[in-house]
Formats: sequence, structure tokens, C-alpha cells
Amino acid sequence: MKGYVVTGASKGLGLALTRRLLDAGHRVIGISRTAADAGDRAGGAAAPRKAEHYAYDLKRVDGIEALIATIVRSLEKEPLDALTLINNAGMLEPIMPLEQADSLTLTEQMNVNLLAPMLLMSAFIRATKDWPASTARTIVNISSGAGKKPYSGWSGYCVTKAGLDMLTRCVGLEQGDGPQAVKVVSIAPGVVDTGMQELIRGTEPHRFPEVERFVGLKQTGGLYTPDEAAERIINVVEGGRFAQGDVLDIRHLPQA
Repeated sequence: MKGYVVTGASKGLGLALTRRLLDAGHRVIGISRTAADAGDRAGGAAAPRKAEHYAYDLKRVDGIEALIATIVRSLEKEPLDALTLINNAGMLEPIMPLEQADSLTLTEQMNVNLLAPMLLMSAFIRATKDWPASTARTIVNISSGAGKKPYSGWSGYCVTKAGLDMLTRCVGLEQGDGPQAVKVVSIAPGVVDTGMQELIRGTEPHRFPEVERFVGLKQTGGLYTPDEAAERIINVVEGGRFAQGDVLDIRHLPQA
């Protein structure tokens, strides 16, 4: 059996990833502020398997190391063929020019998008360092095309996603390709039809000048569904279709 730890698992892409992984028979642990609704379970009523849930707000970074230590201890009771951490949780707000953003929201955005994944990665590597080499360990960072392309009104989001990509490259170099290495990859899922996209489409143009482009993507069917994006991400991870420290975009990858 394979184990997965997914942040932001209660909605959007994180929920779609969780459902697909459960359907495949994997053990899934979700980290999010709230659990998914009771009806949100893999396969519907015929398949009542649910992810284990740890309630945690990643805006708070002080308890992350203890959280991962608790999760890893729970997983040691059941031998796993592989364990994967998926840093999926993300925060787009504030959507506005930088000089209009308040310090609290910017700090929370930095915590959720960059500092929390950094601490989760560090704690994950440390907590599993004595695991046998036969248990493959992988970290998947869910990035964004905004980490490569600047958007007016998204300065914090663009910066944190660019930082997440560089973090992936750095840790990939640190881990190398030895038998005890933790594999690390960053994957941009494309434009996915989630609550984040609803927030974007509802933003006033003076805060986000490119809002009409995203409205058009919705109107013309130019968005991935969360399930489509989840399937393609899992194909990359499960198929080992990446090199150590890769920064990928599923829009530029051939479908399996």
C-alpha cells in the first residue's frame, strides 16, 4: 500500500486528488482547516472509504513539525511501499496592487504558500530519514504558471509560487539520487475550475486588470476540472515521470 499526505484536502484540487487516491486503494491523510463534507467520499455511497483528517490552519506555522511527527508515527504502524507528501494548499488573496495590501494578509499568504511547504518538507524529510530505502519517499509541490509569469495584482501569489519552484530545485539538489533520497517535484496544474477561479472572476478590474481573460476561460471551456487536473498529476507521480527537482507544467506534458 502507498500512503499520501495531502494539504488543502477538503476542497477543490486537493479533494479531487484525495478522492482519486482513495479510489486507487491508497491510504490518504488530509491536512486542512476543516474536513470535507460527509458526502465527499471516494466513489460515492458505494465506496465509503474516507481520508484520515488532521485539522490544521497552515497560516500558523509554529505547530507544523509536531503535526508531521504525529502523522509519521501513525504511518509507522503499517508498512508502506511508498509515502508521498503533496503540498497542495494555496492562498491567492490579496488580489490588489502591493501598496494596497495589508501586512497581516500578506504574511498569511507567505505562510500558506511558501513557508508552510518549506517547513512541511523539512519535517517530512527529517521524520522519515530512518525509514528503509525500500519505502520510496516523494514530495510533490503544487505550483502555478504564476510562478513564471507576472500578473498585476498577484505580486504575493506570483512570488510565493516562484519561491516554491526554486525550493523544489534546491531540495532536489540537496537530496540527490542516492538510495535514501527523497524525490522532489513541482507541478503546475494549469488553470483549474475551483473556488480560487471564482474569486478571480469576481475581482474588480482595478485590482486585477486581467480578470476578463479568466472570465473568458470559463465561458469558453478553457479550464481543467479538478478531477482532470488530479488525474494528470497522479499520472506523473505514480508513473515516476519526473527527474529529481523537476519543475513541470501539466499543460506541457504528454498524457499517459
